[in-house]
Amino acid sequence: MSLSPAKRKNMLELAAYREKLYREPQLKFLFFELTNACNLACLHCGSSCSPAKGTFLPKELVERTLASVQSQLRERPYVFLTGGEPLLHPDFFPIAEHIHAQGLFWGITTNGMLIDGAAARKLNACGMTSVAFSLDGTRETHNALRRDPHAFDACLRGISNVVKYCGKAVTMVTSVIHRGNIGELNAIHDLVRSLGVDSWRIINVDPIGRAKKGDMLLGAEEMRYLLEYIRGRRYDPAETLDVTYGCSHYLTEDFENETRDAYFLCNSGVYAGSVLCNGDIYSCLDIERRPELVQGNVSRDDFADVWKNKFKQFRTDRSGLSRQCMRCPDRAFCAGDSAHTWNYDENRPNYCVKQLLEGKIC
Repeated sequence: MSLSPAKRKNMLELAAYREKLYREPQLKFLFFELTNACNLACLHCGSSCSPAKGTFLPKELVERTLASVQSQLRERPYVFLTGGEPLLHPDFFPIAEHIHAQGLFWGITTNGMLIDGAAARKLNACGMTSVAFSLDGTRETHNALRRDPHAFDACLRGISNVVKYCGKAVTMVTSVIHRGNIGELNAIHDLVRSLGVDSWRIINVDPIGRAKKGDMLLGAEEMRYLLEYIRGRRYDPAETLDVTYGCSHYLTEDFENETRDAYFLCNSGVYAGSVLCNGDIYSCLDIERRPELVQGNVSRDDFADVWKNKFKQFRTDRSGLSRQCMRCPDRAFCAGDSAHTWNYDENRPNYCVKQLLEGKIC
């Protein structure tokens, strides 16, 4: 499929803008990994979280980071509280109250299992403006992936409580699609639409965390089917649900700006920064934890200063480091693809949708 003149123009303009963004990053999204503790141990978890882990980011470090950002940066970033399961943090609600008191918008990513009616009312009182629930299939499939026989019903109860008590919050269901649930797309769609949420965000399982093992990754035909399915939903005039692919990956000229509202741009270190549960300053939380990618620690470093002066590994076109990328005609649009699936030992992408769809080995 050849690019339309308008799409090519847009993609070239984005490539030029990306280069400007490397020089002048904008902190739009600030993530706090409140804990690596989780009440689940999901098969596909990119962070390999489990009930056995239990490091919690101190409330005072969250407050210190926010003070640094607000006093030194012109941006007022959207704040995301995540984990692990963020609601396990003993100071979750005091942290949420503090963020709200600063006049910042904030949201959470959750498995939904801990959101009873009382918790939903407290989330609303703290000014929560968005919530993303992880729901990865029908009951049997979701419970198998989450390795908990009660996960599905508990998640649905959590969604129901948020829809009921948090009327101002934008609600999203995120589904990770893999070989075991790709046949359930229509069933998941109908389920999600019945829940009364605003949007359904679909991502494919990536070779990170626990998903490096096993046989969960989609093949070429399955990936193409997934992207065509999302595009079909988005262009269906009868569709009432906002269906979108996630932010990850350059999706080739066939699917860019057709499966989501924007063209691909890896946010790591240019739009998005994060603080890990141990205080380390990081970029995207999905990136494997490597010492050379840690930019500092909020217990001793000023976050705003680090944001302005570090993150060099993420403010560069990674495609120039890879021989396979150097030969690719789409490298100007892709720039090495997502930072969370980059191979930092071999300087090449571990995952490339273009290569996958062309039948090549990533």
